[in-house]
Amino acid sequence: MTNEISEWNGYPVYGDVRELDYIAGADSLINLEKDDIIRVLSADGKNYLTTSIHTNLGDAFKDALNDLSCNIDNVNSLLIDFRYGNKSPKMSELSPITASLSEANPDIDVVWGMSSDETLADSCKVTLLASVKA
Repeated sequence: MTNEISEWNGYPVYGDVRELDYIAGADSLINLEKDDIIRVLSADGKNYLTTSIHTNLGDAFKDALNDLSCNIDNVNSLLIDFRYGNKSPKMSELSPITASLSEANPDIDVVWGMSSDETLADSCKVTLLASVKA
């Protein structure tokens, strides 16, 4: 994760806010919209943005989550953007991710979306936007 702070629509964010522009403008299988991003950014806490690319969706998620450098218990609100290249992920790949979040922090507000991105070829990309308790 970057320690560099940027601004997106007036909200301070640690990370590359260009990812948020992509998410807000993407035509997705499961859409995330600008309002979804603002919902997370306006939660009480500091805003962190991380990404990870792997051939396995679960590994990409784990790496992006680990890059937040905080315990999931400290996350108020979380936006997850799943992107896939040539092969769409199976529900069996998504279920453990959502189950692990619910188990780790049942109070977390999670919103997620999924889109195709042919530039990823055989890989998957996970972008996390988290509002973390200060």
